[in-house]
Amino acid sequence: MHSQKAYPYPQIVTGDDWHVLETTEGDNQPRTDNLNRQMYVPMDRECDYCGINHGRMIRRHELGHAKWSPKTMGKLMRGTRSDAIEALEEVRVNYLLGAKAKLPVHEYLKCKDEFTNDVLRLVKTGSVADIILYLLAAWSSKNRGSAYDKSEQFEYVEGLFKVAINDESFHPVRRSELEFAHNTAQFFQRKVCEHRWNQWPSYRKVQRLAEKLSVILNDFIDKPNPDEIMAPPPQPGEGEGEGEDENDETETQGYLDGNSELEKRMRTDLQHDMLYRTSQGHGTWGKMEIMTPPMSVNLRSRINHGRAYRPMEYGYNPKYINRYLVDKKIFKQKQRVKGGTILIDASGSMSFSGQDILEIMMMLPAVNIAMYNGNWEKGWLHIIAKNGMRVDDKYLDEYTGGGNVVDGPALRWLAEMPERRIWVSDMKVFGTGEHSNGYNLLRDCYDICTQNKIINLKDIEEVKEHALKLNQVL
Repeated sequence: MHSQKAYPYPQIVTGDDWHVLETTEGDNQPRTDNLNRQMYVPMDRECDYCGINHGRMIRRHELGHAKWSPKTMGKLMRGTRSDAIEALEEVRVNYLLGAKAKLPVHEYLKCKDEFTNDVLRLVKTGSVADIILYLLAAWSSKNRGSAYDKSEQFEYVEGLFKVAINDESFHPVRRSELEFAHNTAQFFQRKVCEHRWNQWPSYRKVQRLAEKLSVILNDFIDKPNPDEIMAPPPQPGEGEGEGEDENDETETQGYLDGNSELEKRMRTDLQHDMLYRTSQGHGTWGKMEIMTPPMSVNLRSRINHGRAYRPMEYGYNPKYINRYLVDKKIFKQKQRVKGGTILIDASGSMSFSGQDILEIMMMLPAVNIAMYNGNWEKGWLHIIAKNGMRVDDKYLDEYTGGGNVVDGPALRWLAEMPERRIWVSDMKVFGTGEHSNGYNLLRDCYDICTQNKIINLKDIEEVKEHALKLNQVL
């Protein structure tokens, strides 16, 4: 008859004397101290609740640490986080147990209900960094240790996250965060397990990967915005009109409703990209330089001759009698001029001309216009129109084209400009380096736009159409 307690024997693995202690209810975190040769593990057998021997898998895992983990974590270099090293070392030890020792951690380390509760908590309150670390620590293999040969435990945990990713009751931004966390954890799991046929993954490899993982964890350490966890309920009657506008106030409200639709479209597009155009890497923006070239083209005289009045259905000066049979807008009303700032993506995918700038400034005389683009690791923001002046066509031809590189820094500049901020772009944002379309770059653009009342228009023609609505030119 076997003993009630199951003792591990790390001294058989290392040849040294060890002090093995049982984890207690108040200290239930299994751990191995290779420097002082102390091990803390549960010593129970089958679980009274589910019948699985969780303790055996935990003891096996800790014996793996005794065999292959270093005595200390070593000096942390270049901003490396200790929890990044710990999580990746969990993956390496589990891989070596399955692939090298043929002793995989293939059974559940705790009851399925506990995993379910963990995942529900993380989905609703955990940061992206928390989820990545949890998925890394939970990974184990079925037998050979391959990253593609997942244990039943990990398949269950991964399945819970996938259900949440596809659950439309969660906010699209939250679903994109969960998808990114899952992809990132999967990427690092595979990186740890990759090795040459005559070598096994080393602790030094864990240290190198931890440097990259730490950058991602630091960027996504914040807890989720409570408003971006669950999808907002549909608003009844949203976007439905109730008759014709009768005064300036209702016309202004109509413009605001249209503005809200543009903001909604922008958020939807960015959310879609965060769900489907993300990479597991960490992108970086290029360095941006602000250029203030001379503005040699004077548009003031042409702008000042723009229409100062508009026809309306109401008023006291019936100037446009000829329109009575057309639309009954026979009264003369003074034109109200709006301004703001327009930021144009001037990369190779976008195009515009000096004539476009003139037409926009005739509609919006008070507007300032800038464009941005970049190459490699650097980008430029050019102030091309201001106070009724603009740069010449030669400048526009010479400094448009190339890549994006600085979408984020350019949007931050726009966020500091006066309101009525317009971003003209197809929203295909790119930074520098290997992961130029990293999820963090898309998330950065999303945050800047939604927090600073920036609306997106797809091209110059949409800007002109929006300007007509903005100034109520008929």
